[in-house]
This record gives sequence, structure tokens and C-alpha cells, in this order.
Amino acid sequence: MIIDDKTLREYKVQLQQSIVVCSERCLFYSSKWAAEVLDGIRKDILEDKESFTNNEPQLVSAYQIPYEASLPPLSEYEYNKYQYAKSLFQIRQFDSVKDVLGNSKSPKLYFLRLYAKYLAGEKKREELSQEIFGVTEDTKADNLELNSIFEELSEDHSKGNLDAFGLYLYGIVLRKRNSGFQAAAILLESIRKFQYNWSAWMELALLVQNNKMFMDLQVLVNREFDGSAIKDFFLAKLCIDLHQPRPVFAAIMEPLTACFPHSAYVKSQWAVLYYDTMDYNESLLMFEELRRAFPSRLEDMDVFSNLLYLQDSKDKLCVLALDCDKIDKYRPETCCVRANYHSVKREVPESIEYFKRALKLNRSYHLAWTLLGHDYIELKNTNAAIECYRRAVGVNSRDYRAWYGLGQAYEVRKFPYDAIYYYQKATDLRPYDARMWRALANCYQTLQQDDEARDCYKRAAACDKTGKNLAMVQLGRIFEKMGRMSVAIDYYHTVWEQARYNRINDELAEICLVLARYAISKHRYKDAEEYAVSALNTIHPYHEQARVMLDEIKIFKEMSRQSQSAAPTS
Repeated sequence: MIIDDKTLREYKVQLQQSIVVCSERCLFYSSKWAAEVLDGIRKDILEDKESFTNNEPQLVSAYQIPYEASLPPLSEYEYNKYQYAKSLFQIRQFDSVKDVLGNSKSPKLYFLRLYAKYLAGEKKREELSQEIFGVTEDTKADNLELNSIFEELSEDHSKGNLDAFGLYLYGIVLRKRNSGFQAAAILLESIRKFQYNWSAWMELALLVQNNKMFMDLQVLVNREFDGSAIKDFFLAKLCIDLHQPRPVFAAIMEPLTACFPHSAYVKSQWAVLYYDTMDYNESLLMFEELRRAFPSRLEDMDVFSNLLYLQDSKDKLCVLALDCDKIDKYRPETCCVRANYHSVKREVPESIEYFKRALKLNRSYHLAWTLLGHDYIELKNTNAAIECYRRAVGVNSRDYRAWYGLGQAYEVRKFPYDAIYYYQKATDLRPYDARMWRALANCYQTLQQDDEARDCYKRAAACDKTGKNLAMVQLGRIFEKMGRMSVAIDYYHTVWEQARYNRINDELAEICLVLARYAISKHRYKDAEEYAVSALNTIHPYHEQARVMLDEIKIFKEMSRQSQSAAPTS
């Protein structure tokens, strides 16, 4: 899809208006997102005149924007109350906002009062659960304001009195009350009234739990919001969250990248996508480009630190940790980066403390819960690891790493049936990841369920485009165990073909010897010699076995030659 200049100018105006409208309602995340995308728009689309703000008042005055103009106007009394409440909101005095606004039904004041009430409840809930794994931690603490907010919003919704932002808050409350389908319907109703509230889209994204829901929602939003840029940004974000194949993401994101080539958000999405699809070199390049362009941006630096941890880049991770600490040491992302730095230095206790600090700042930080679980696995504290992974999937059930971690923890504890359940959750989320299928197959092997193990290893081999050896070897062993030696040999031969010109490890050396013995049994002495030679440059005992086998092959070849020369001629 190519986006023409006229459409892009429409996107520009919509983003500019979104910044103002969302800021008016103290939805700072939404306004920041819109500004970050808009900042990266193609330069030729911008008006080249210094008097822009004088000539375009509808972009500056909230009350000239079409959505705002559609709402009942504020009286001077209401306007003054709104300005007072907004200033209190900006300094996070949420209870005072409620007091100032009273019971006003003007849409803007109504939303700000209930949103402040909701955030006040969230703040109190977090205060009850600050001590991670401590004696005072209340893991079941609820937002005590939810019920009263729900009752008020529900009544006004039934009367048709909610605007786009009232509906957005209603959708949040319904999701918190585990009314997922109703929440999705309400959030879509909110988005229809005002598309450019990114927070509403992100709330909707939290309700999409699997690929089928993604496909159904994709059809729906493509039909209802055809030609909408924010709809495409939403679908691209869901592609990453639900681990869709890279071509699906690229088909959506490439036209947007052409329109917003300098956007920090767009660059970060590509960097995260490459990381998620394990193209670590490309991800590293994108993150480094992002850091050069936006050195103070902390969003997604936790993902970057994961990448550096996987690459064992201690020096780069050290620099990143110091830089993040200088920018804001009390951001959850900074704490996560610091934790990864200690992890890469094998300072696990220090790493755990920083992950806990990140969680005190944001209890819904599912990545920190998952990585904290990994640290506890490192310390062989499986009980704590399991609790961390459970909290991670409780916050975000699409976190395949947490499901995989649960599988590993239960496998360590010798509960293979439980491990299978969690590994299956991981394979549902990452059907193209060979690691998930190999882990699942290993559990089936433990339970002597060879047919299921075989199917999983076949999936693993199909997914692993770079190194199929692990799955192929296991497939060969399963068929060998089943007595289907010829099929096993086919798999072993494929592994040998792929590895013969590289360094042969112990496992491959053993396979070379199996292939050689089988070839001898079939009187294919030339093939047997090739297989045995491959195992010569390995360690004890494979080197010695290969030498003995080569001596045997010479004897068999000589016997075969003598037998042929002694045969009567016709």
C-alpha cells in the first residue's frame, strides 16, 4: 500500500489535533505517542512558513478542533474549574481533582473527575503491594474505586451520555472487571468517536490473546477504519505482541515507515521486531541508530539491554546502564537495564534487587517479572521463579518467555505433565520458534511418548532455518528406537551433510559412527569410510573408535576385492 501526499497531510492534521485533544484530558501517553510519530514525518509534508501557528488556529485552540467543537461548550465557571483540576492532575493530586470537579456532567470535566478517581485507586492499590515477596505485600489488592466508577459509567452509558473518552475509561474498567468482550465492544465504540486516542487502541490490544482473535480483529478494523494510519500502527504493534511472522509486520509497517522515516517510535518498532524474530545483528543496528538520533529516550532500552545480554556485550551494556542512570535512575526501564548489566556480570543477587526496584515502580512490568524469574532459576530457587512467571503471565498472557520459563521450572522439578502444559502455551504463541518445540518434544520423550515427541521435533526442524541438527538428531534417535533404522539413517545423513565441512562435535561424531556401521552392514564401504573419517578429529572415545572402524573397513574392502577377483568368469 502506497500512501499519497494528500492522505499523509490528513494524517498530519489528525496527529496534531490528537496531541491537543489528549493533552486536554491529561492522557499524556497518548499525546506523547502522537507527537513522537508526528515528529518523524517526511519534511516535505510540513508547511514551510514561520507564521504557522498564527495561520492555523484550529490546530492550536482545542475548541476549534472538530471533535471538541462537537461537545457542549463550557461555561466560564466550568472552564475555570477545568483549568484548576487539570493543574492538580498534572502534579498527580488525584483526590483533589475529584473535590474540585464535584458532580459535573460536562464531558471533559466528567472524564477528568472519573479518570482521576481511577488513578487515585490505582495509586492506593500499588501502595499496598510495594514490598516484592515481602511480608507486607498484598498481591490481591484491588482498585477500591472500580465499583463506584463502573456504576456511574454504566448508568450514563445506558443513557447514551458518554463521549469517546468516557467510553475509553468505561472500557478500562470493564477489562479490569474481566468483562473482556464487553470491554472490546466499548473500546471500539470509543475509537469510532475519536480514532486518535492511542491509549484506547492499546487497551484494545490487551484483550487480543491469540492469533485467531488477531485475525478477526484485523478484518474488523480494516473494514471500519479503512485508510486510517493509527489503525495500521495498532495492527503492527499487535504483530509484535503476538509474534506474527516478519512479512506480516513488514507489509503493514513499511508504508508507515516511508511516511514517518524519522520517527523514534517507528525506528523502535523495527528494532523490537528484529529482536523478537532473533535477527540480532539487524536489531543491534536499529537500536544503535535509535540511540544516536534520540540519546535520552528510555523507551525500549530494556529490550536493547536484553539484546546486549544475549550477545554478552558487557562493555556496551555498561555504557547503556550508565547513560540510562544519568537520564533517570527511577524509571523502570533504567532499573531493568541495570539488572541486565549485573546479570551479564553473573552478579545475580544485585540483578534481582534491580528487577525488584523496577517492579516497585511499575507492578505491571511483565518483562521484569519474567527476567526476575530467570534470575531465580539461575539460583535454583524454582518456587520463587514459578511465582514470578505466574505474575508475568497474569499481567500479560502473551509473554511466551514466561510460559516457557514455567515449563522449564516444572521440568526441573520433575513434573513433565505440568511442563508440557506450559510449553504448549509457549508454542501457541511462538509456533515458528524451534526452541519451544524442542522443549516440548523433550518432555514427551521423558514420558516415553515417542509419537508426540517425533511430531514436535519435525516442527522444530521445519522452524529452524539455520541449524536443524538438534531436532534432526533427535528425530533419528526416535526412529532408531522405533526400529525404523532406514528412516533414522536418512535423518542422520542429512545432519552429516550439513555439518561435514564444519567442526564435528561429540554428538555428531557419534552419529558419524552410526552411519559408518550402517553403511558397512549394507556393504557400502566407500560411504562408511567417509563417515568414519569425519569422526577422526574428535575427542576420546570417538577418535579411537573411528580409527578402529577405518581399519575394519580396509579389511572388508580387501575381502570384497578378493571375493570379486575369485569369482568365476562366464
